[in-house]
Amino acid sequence: MRLALKEAEKGAGHVSPNPLVGAVAVKGDKLLGKAYHRRFGEPHAEALLISKLTREEAQGSTIYVNLEPCCHIGKTPPCTSALISAGVARVVVAMQDPNPLVNGKGMMQLSDAGVKVTLGVCEAEAQRLNAPFVTFMEKGRPWLLLKVAQSLDGRIALANGTSRWITGEASRKEVHAIRSRLDAVLVGALTVLDDDPELTVRHVRGRNPIRVIADSTLRIPEDARLLRHKHPELTWILTTENADPEKAELLKSKGIELIVCRASHDGKVDLRHAMRELARRGITSILVEGGGTVHAAMLRAGLCDELIVAVAPMLIGADGKASIGELELNTLKSAPRFRTYRHRVVGDDHWYYLEKDVHGNS
Repeated sequence: MRLALKEAEKGAGHVSPNPLVGAVAVKGDKLLGKAYHRRFGEPHAEALLISKLTREEAQGSTIYVNLEPCCHIGKTPPCTSALISAGVARVVVAMQDPNPLVNGKGMMQLSDAGVKVTLGVCEAEAQRLNAPFVTFMEKGRPWLLLKVAQSLDGRIALANGTSRWITGEASRKEVHAIRSRLDAVLVGALTVLDDDPELTVRHVRGRNPIRVIADSTLRIPEDARLLRHKHPELTWILTTENADPEKAELLKSKGIELIVCRASHDGKVDLRHAMRELARRGITSILVEGGGTVHAAMLRAGLCDELIVAVAPMLIGADGKASIGELELNTLKSAPRFRTYRHRVVGDDHWYYLEKDVHGNS
C-alpha cells in the first residue's frame, strides 16, 4: 500500500480536482505492475494498471489502491468494471472515497461481483495525502495550507517592511515545490504592496498555480508584478462591491479575473464566502502565503487545515512585523491549537508541519 501511495504522489499538481491515486498489482510474492492517475481527464490508476497486465496476470491478482475505486461514469469509465472484467480476486483499499457518487458503492460493487475487499490499510497516510480532495468533498471549500516563514521571535519582516530574505535559499526552493503541487497560492493586498511578489514556480520544475489576491477595495497598484504576468488569466482577485468600478474594469480588460465576494463586518473580503466561490471554480487546495493580517483572518475564520512554520535562526525584535496578526482572543483556551506531525531541517531553517489538534479548540 505504501508503494501505491508513493505512486499516487506523482500526480500532484496535475490531477486536480480529482484525487491522487496510485495502484499496485500483486500475485503471490510477485509484483506485477504499478500505475498512477497522471492527469485530469486521463485514465484512472486502476484502469491504467489493468491495461498494463496480461489477462493471465490480472486474473486472480490482488490490487492495492489508496482510494476506493470509482463506480460511476465521468470523464473515464468506472474502475470497478475494469477490475471485475479483468478477474481480479482481491482489492485492498486504504480509504473510502468521500465523493457522494462513490462513498462505499465502489466496494459494494466489487463485493457483489465476488471480489474480496479489504479496507483501512494505511488509512491515516491516505487521508493526509488526499486531504484537499476530502476537504473539497466534505466541506465544499478548498483545503488550506498556511505557510509562515519567520525569525526565531516570530517576525516576518522588519518594521519598514523588508522581508527578503528571512529564510534561506533551500527553504525558498521547497516553497516553490509546494506551490507547484497545489491549485492556488493566496496573499493579501498588503503583501503585494510591501513585497511585490510574483508567486510563480521559478526555483523548481513544475506548473504555476493560480495566483489569488484578497483585495477588498482593489488598492494594489496597476504595475504590480502579479498583474504583469504573461498569463493574466492565472491571476484572480477576491474583492467586494466596495471596489473602485473603474479600476475593476481596467483589471478585467487586462485579463485578470475578479471574484466579487460578500464583505465581512469590517469591509474586508468574507473569506468563508470567498473559499466557496473558489471551490465553485474547481480550486481544491490553496497555499496561503499572506502576511500576518491574512494569516490571522484565516485562523479566525477557522479555515486553516494545516500549517507549515519555517523558522530561520535569526532575531528581529519587537519592532518587526508579527507572523500572525490579531486573533481577538479572550482566553488561552480559545487559542487555535495544532499538533506537530513532522519536523525537518531545510538548509539552516527548521520546518514544522502541523495539523489541527483534535483534542484542542482549533
